[in-house]
Amino acid sequence: MAASAVDFSGTWRHQHSQNLEAFMAALGTPPSLRTRSKGFEPKVDVKEHNDDWITWSTTANGRTTTNHFKLGNEFYEDTGDGKKRKVVYFWNNDQLVSVFKDWDGTGTPLTITRWMDGHNVMAEVKFRDVTLKRIYRKS
Repeated sequence: MAASAVDFSGTWRHQHSQNLEAFMAALGTPPSLRTRSKGFEPKVDVKEHNDDWITWSTTANGRTTTNHFKLGNEFYEDTGDGKKRKVVYFWNNDQLVSVFKDWDGTGTPLTITRWMDGHNVMAEVKFRDVTLKRIYRKS
């Protein structure tokens, strides 16, 4: 697996989301949970290891999920909603891409593309015809 020149290692704090409400609706999130989720400010801790392994921890609303995975290998990721879903992470040039081929049990994929922009990590999350954009700043 070819490595990228970009290193996402560090602690990243959520700064801004664009289209969160519509995205959560597309996922089927109940309205009451969508309202409560607006105040969540996730923190992401990333450690890239020199052998294509990554440790990725996300903390939101007092709950932390940690996944340790090898780039290019499909595995079951613990997702923020308490489920385990098959995913594969890989580099596409200087973008870290994760693809869940069957997010909702109907074969519908969810794709997350992350890239560096100065001191920020930009994330674009696509599900069906809805795109969520998120910005994280290194702490």
